[in-house]
Order: sequence, then structure tokens, then C-alpha cells
Amino acid sequence: MFGMFTIFKEPKAVTIVRGALISILGIVILIMGIVGLVRINADPIDLNDTHMDWNQLHNGQHVEMDVDVLIGQYMTTTDNGTEVARDYLMPHITHESNNFYGMDRVIGVKINRSSGDFDTADTIVNNTVMWWRDRSGDTEYNTVTIHVDGYLQKMDDNQIKFAKEAMTAAGFTPHDLAAMIVPYYISDNSSSGQILLVIGIICTLVGVSVIVFGATKKLQ
Repeated sequence: MFGMFTIFKEPKAVTIVRGALISILGIVILIMGIVGLVRINADPIDLNDTHMDWNQLHNGQHVEMDVDVLIGQYMTTTDNGTEVARDYLMPHITHESNNFYGMDRVIGVKINRSSGDFDTADTIVNNTVMWWRDRSGDTEYNTVTIHVDGYLQKMDDNQIKFAKEAMTAAGFTPHDLAAMIVPYYISDNSSSGQILLVIGIICTLVGVSVIVFGATKKLQ
């Protein structure tokens, strides 16, 4: 940021321009915050709905579901060497016939350490593997769940690469990868809209204050 006494020393016009730029930045952040709040407060799409066509999903949609099946982990996020988030692959389960189940799509789910759900997610992965290998129909897969409420964000190239590597390691073929991966992940960022809203308001007020101060300064 500019020095504390810079605006007292700089020309009047420069101070006004500085205030205008801060105000514009504040308004942009404010709009982003409003959009975020509108998005997260929209009625969520239930991804547990077996009739939901995951091909119709798009970036920014509000989604909600009880995650009870996970193929495995494909990425971790660290901060100064500490693991802060894990990304898992969640499949869309289809019930075909004679208690035979299939998977036709997969999507990413980000689990944050702050949620305390790392161990639960790993348990769900283990349950999914046992259920998938047991063709007798005796094994239940939905005995442990994590409730997720967030919105879809598009995977970048690295995330897609890691997701493909994880699915290949799990035994899926290149044909499966092309047909199954939905290039989004679910991120719990429900509070980001509120944070951006507050930052936007503060920046806008600071910018307006700087403009007023600049307008009342003596010419230099």
C-alpha cells in the first residue's frame, strides 16, 4: 500500500485519482461478493438425485449432497508444509439391474482440514472399494457420509491430470477417463461472498474518503 503520509504530500489531482482507483477496486470486489452470496443462496442442486444429468452441470452452480461413495484421493493442498485440503473423486452411481451398480461419471470433491472430515473421507473410500468388489450385494456402501454444501469450480489442467492418474491407478481405462470425468470440483466456499462483500465495502469507503480528502486539499 501507499505510505501513510503519501496522500498528504502528493498533488491534489493525484490523491483524487488514487481515491477513484481504490473506489473502483472496492466496487468490483463488492460486486463479486454480491454475486457470490446470490450464487451460494440459490436453491442447491442435489447430486444424490439419480436422475440428475451431470453433463448439464456448469461452473458456479450451488450443489449439495451427502457424499457416501468416493473412488479415492487425487490431489492434496498444502500450506507451509501442512496439509490443508484433499481432493477426492466422487462417482455418480447408476442402478442397472439385479443389484448390479455402475459408475457413469466422476466429479471432484474438496475436503478441507478445518471440517475434520479427512478420516471420514478415507473411511468412505475404503467402504467404496469393499462394496465395489463385493458382487454379492451384501456390502453396504452408504454407512458413512459427509454432507457437502458448496459450489462447482472448474478443474485446471493439473487437476484434470491428477484426476486421470488417480482413475488409471484405480483400474479405469483411457476410454473410461474420456467418458467419465466431469471437469469440476465441489468447493465449500460459502463464506467467500460475505468476506468479499465486507472487503468491497471497506475499500469503497476508503476510496471515497481519499477522494473527499483530495478534493479539499490545497493545490500543490
